[in-house]
Amino acid sequence: MSGSIEARDVLALFARTRPLFTALGDERRQEIVVHLLESAEPRSVGDIAAHLELSQPATSHHLKILRDADLLTVRRKGTLRLYDLNADAYPELLTPLRDLITTIIYCASGLGEQPGGH
Repeated sequence: MSGSIEARDVLALFARTRPLFTALGDERRQEIVVHLLESAEPRSVGDIAAHLELSQPATSHHLKILRDADLLTVRRKGTLRLYDLNADAYPELLTPLRDLITTIIYCASGLGEQPGGH
């Protein structure tokens, strides 16, 4: 059925968005994203750890998960690793989430048709 949305389509969209949900499903990682949103420049692990009042190894673990989901970039400056938001990738990263939400709304409402018949 071309253009028809079914509940099984939701499973495929969940699979595409799982890394994003994993990365953003933790309060500490949410705090890191907000901290970087508020920062005028990239931050080191030490800066982020101090802001979160968390150990550097724990902070590094959270940063790795966010990096693995392509939400953050890292660059070296001497011995420091500086973390920043990967804002250029956000439109591509967040599109599957928007599609998931739209699909769930349409399936739950019983409409079963995508906007524009796609």
